[in-house]
Amino acid sequence: MKGIYFEERGAMLLEQVGMTKAEFARRMGIQRQNVNVLFKTNNLETISRAAEVLGVPLEMLVGYVDEPDVFDLPILESDAGEQIDENLEIHPEDVPTGDAVEDRRSRNRIIRKFYFQWMIRHEERRIFNKSLNDYIHIKYISVNETAGHASLRYLSTLAVLQLDAILPNAVLKESKPINPKTKNQRGFKRMLIMEYNCPAIGLVRLTVGQKGSDGTNVQYCITAIDVHS
Repeated sequence: MKGIYFEERGAMLLEQVGMTKAEFARRMGIQRQNVNVLFKTNNLETISRAAEVLGVPLEMLVGYVDEPDVFDLPILESDAGEQIDENLEIHPEDVPTGDAVEDRRSRNRIIRKFYFQWMIRHEERRIFNKSLNDYIHIKYISVNETAGHASLRYLSTLAVLQLDAILPNAVLKESKPINPKTKNQRGFKRMLIMEYNCPAIGLVRLTVGQKGSDGTNVQYCITAIDVHS
């Protein structure tokens, strides 16, 4: 199946969610020595089950090789089919703080709902960044990557809710080549690493991809930086 890249993310996700291979194997109903074999599977049913066990969206394990130029998800409904209230505010106290699977799923839903609301308010789906002296655009890949990664941590989810402050004010720190092993970075020519000191959260990393076709800056991911790590 085109676009599957569970193999390259499996071990990384286990570390991020704090799950050992033995525990993952137990929950998947396989022997521990077969985990690496499972990482190579192209069976979508198996990968869906793995995403459920890890508490992450399927999109994190299934690559989107070509990102659409137009955000082609319905902007008035969430991925659960529920109607989005443009005026419904999401508060920090609404965000689960725990590390359980259901907490990560809930944060993932909150992030997606926030982006849908944001896009209703920002029809052009872009904000001018002072450091780049150019616009940063929100695309399909922005929501998928950010929801998948930021939902793993409470502070990263809170950081996403500060999108209107981060996009215009983040400062460029580094420009580096894309990771050729990461399929969701294909289509970009460079990855821009930017930072913003977010009140009550701390240092936040904004990753921006520069598209190879026209140089458009696309918000790729937002995560809080653990300065103690």
